[in-house]
Amino acid sequence: MARIREVEFWAFKEALQRAYDAGRKLDPVDKDSYRAWLKSHRMSEPMMEEFAKSRFIAFDKVIILDDAEWGGFYMYSNDDEGAIRWEA
Repeated sequence: MARIREVEFWAFKEALQRAYDAGRKLDPVDKDSYRAWLKSHRMSEPMMEEFAKSRFIAFDKVIILDDAEWGGFYMYSNDDEGAIRWEA
């Protein structure tokens, strides 16, 4: 069963930076590959957004690819210093 859980923000930011440097992340602007990844992993973006809206004032979305520990779908807020992850 899928669930959404909080992750440690600063560790997430480090993992995100490594993914960015290595070209292993997808942003919503990469529409086709971003949506294809969500669909293939059976993840609900609207459900995650509703949860994020209840936790953060404003948030960003990202998918980290090819990382055994941090790979997955996240929403995070730099202002609120928080991050959540969809776990299937």
